[in-house]
Amino acid sequence: MNKKRNKGFTLIELLVVIAIIALLSTTVMASLSSARMKSKDAAIKAQASQLATMMELNFSDYGSYCQLQYGWITAIGTCNTIFSGTHANNAREACKKIYNISKDHPTSPGYRIYSNTTTGCAKTFSFMTRLNNGNWYCIGSSGSKGEYGYYGDPPNSNPGCYGNP
Repeated sequence: MNKKRNKGFTLIELLVVIAIIALLSTTVMASLSSARMKSKDAAIKAQASQLATMMELNFSDYGSYCQLQYGWITAIGTCNTIFSGTHANNAREACKKIYNISKDHPTSPGYRIYSNTTTGCAKTFSFMTRLNNGNWYCIGSSGSKGEYGYYGDPPNSNPGCYGNP
């Protein structure tokens, strides 16, 4: 008596393999997403540092930060109008890159970058930009920089942030 034996996999075996592959691919995708966000945040920090360098070079040329816009940069087109002076083109490009990679403010879409100076031709500046991890990255003319959950809380504790360059 010869029994014919079918070679191959059962439906259950195939479903188990498909489930394992789906689970592994989900894990890999989650890891890649996290790495992507971290790389975007690193790029934002690099561009903010570049922008701060442009402002320092501008200060060296003019003796103040007159060419720095005061207030929220709420549209990418604003980057083209807020900087002037010798280093304006580089500052505009850094501003656009930051705007394009940074996350919208959850309650105020478009509020991604804030530049702060005192009224008139200031001797100090600070930049704040929203990171993709939900925090704010701040850098100021004092040389201080850091990542904070909120850009002004508590007051005067975030060097490089709003009201405290």
